Amino acid sequence: YVPDQLTIGPSDLVRYHNKSGGPHNIAFYEDSIPKGAQAAIAVPDPMAPLSSKLAVAPNEILEVKFNNAPKGEYKYYCTPHLAMGMKAKLTVQ
Repeated sequence: YVPDQLTIGPSDLVRYHNKSGGPHNIAFYEDSIPKGAQAAIAVPDPMAPLSSKLAVAPNEILEVKFNNAPKGEYKYYCTPHLAMGMKAKLTVQ
């Protein structure tokens, strides 16, 4: 993810643009988000709770909507590329 750290507001929309092939997704660590945050995160076509669908098409965009999300750190990763270190962190202020 570029950037691998981002600060957002509690009701922001974050767009992830698949620039370098795929598949890629956004999967939040359940134990690394604030209490009550799971209900505030809307991922596109979830594969599992807190995990978006895979972006496979060039230039595909995944949007993650935060709906009055609690303040704090939200750590996440790309499921297919976690072993290669593809992870990042959002801070909700």
